[in-house]
Amino acid sequence: MNLIEVMERFPDQEACIEHLERVRWAGTPVCPHCGCVEVKSKKENGEGRVGRWHCSACKASFKVTQGTVFHGTKIPLQTWFMALTLILNAKKGISSYQLQRDLSLNQKTAWFILVRIRAEMANKTSPITLQGIIEADETYLGGKPRKANKAEDREPAKRGRGTSKTAIIGAVERGGQVVAKVAKGLTGRDILEFIRRVVNVKDSELMTDEYHAYNALSGHLKHEVINHQEQFVDGDKHTNTIEGFWSLLKRAWYGSHHHYSTGYTPLYVAERCYVYNHRHRETIFWKFINESMRLPSKEIVNAKEYAVFRNG
Repeated sequence: MNLIEVMERFPDQEACIEHLERVRWAGTPVCPHCGCVEVKSKKENGEGRVGRWHCSACKASFKVTQGTVFHGTKIPLQTWFMALTLILNAKKGISSYQLQRDLSLNQKTAWFILVRIRAEMANKTSPITLQGIIEADETYLGGKPRKANKAEDREPAKRGRGTSKTAIIGAVERGGQVVAKVAKGLTGRDILEFIRRVVNVKDSELMTDEYHAYNALSGHLKHEVINHQEQFVDGDKHTNTIEGFWSLLKRAWYGSHHHYSTGYTPLYVAERCYVYNHRHRETIFWKFINESMRLPSKEIVNAKEYAVFRNG
């Protein structure tokens, strides 16, 4: 899906609402407050209000967007659909300022849309169990330290383990999906907990670098180690797949966003995982819309509450 296709298929608000109603209700509108099907299109001055419904049981009015990623928005749905398309098609991510320029939005409005969509990607992602040849690694996100003014005062910038940067741990199935999250810690116990949660340890083989904390995994599944101080590839033994994902994550950091706070890092990581895991799916736009309209309960989500991502 690209911007031209979005504009052709959803030329106005009515077309967007019609599609969302078809996805969510399949022809039978249901009140999200009480679950009653005795609803009717709300009238005002004798004319139908597009997308507004009234429940005969609880007397509440509602829209198809109630409790979804589009809940309470005054932004045209076509703008939301175009923003989603830009996000999904941006291999290295898109910033709120770029979205502002592309869609003629206020920067804060663009940021609001991005946060909601990223939170939806995080919250609607089903638990993933990796299997087969798995590569695990960790990386660090953060700004590069400024160089000293005088040459004699300059020291090589510390990289990787031991820095104050945000640690991200991840595992990827070769040819398959990736799971990554902000690491609570990088001890052997922390890594073992992460691997056991996302990997089928009985039917998998793990590839890692020589970091000593990975030794805690050896007794739980087949574990191969590649020593990067000596070589990067030894036959099928390598971590190039997960390193490739880290490069996409870091290119988004350096090339598009330049900086984001630690509190929002889980959302950016979730976005990159979502796009990577559906990289071969031509219908990723429709998948996101369909999942967004499926609600786990009748609970109505507040607009501000929705944007808050609870990691873990």
